[in-house]
Amino acid sequence: MKLLMFAYAALLFVVLTPGVLLRLPPNGSKMTVAVTHGVVFAVVWYFTHKMVLKASYEGFMAGSGETCTSGTDCASGTCTGGKCE
Repeated sequence: MKLLMFAYAALLFVVLTPGVLLRLPPNGSKMTVAVTHGVVFAVVWYFTHKMVLKASYEGFMAGSGETCTSGTDCASGTCTGGKCE
């Protein structure tokens, strides 16, 4: 899971590097462009990292109605009577 998050962060960094996908603001100084892209990276990371993390965990956890042994085995986090809710 940590490797997937590292790969996601690296891909996001490369894609949001100034000049690769976009350059904001178009005629700004190097410092202004770097700070702007840093903020864009932080905002995109904030709103997407939980989705990527959840998607990486879903492949390793039991779904609703499946047999479980503890609360950590279920994608929902709730194991009642040996079944995921």
